[in-house]
Amino acid sequence: MAEKFTYGPLVYNYFGEEDDSGNYWWTGDPPVAYEEDSGVFRIPVCVNGNQCLPGDTILHPNCTVEEWDDCTVFGQKPSLQWCREWFEDNFLIIDDKTLCKYILRWMWWNKQSDEDWLTWSAGKTTPEMIEELWPDVTTS
Repeated sequence: MAEKFTYGPLVYNYFGEEDDSGNYWWTGDPPVAYEEDSGVFRIPVCVNGNQCLPGDTILHPNCTVEEWDDCTVFGQKPSLQWCREWFEDNFLIIDDKTLCKYILRWMWWNKQSDEDWLTWSAGKTTPEMIEELWPDVTTS
């Protein structure tokens, strides 16, 4: 049995594959490799070199966030509910703590040159950042 392609919490299935033990059905051309080793995220790619990850999920580094929540630190942060909906729409279960980690990863990628982000995040652990941005989310 061939090794399954994975990305974050996703374990890929695709049509025509005999092994359907994954948790995410990719409907495009099947993944055949990962992005170059030099790539930051190593997203699975198809034979044409296209990423096998939709751009409307917070898992994608270039996701265009459509809904925002107020945030005392930055003014706005991606809406936890909006980010969760993609997982629910794809029949994937994700807890709030893990979802917050993926949002932080997206923020890290998209705010690398933002002085407020750099100052605020310097020296903080992921649980500390989650606690500050989402105080109602349990991190233990």
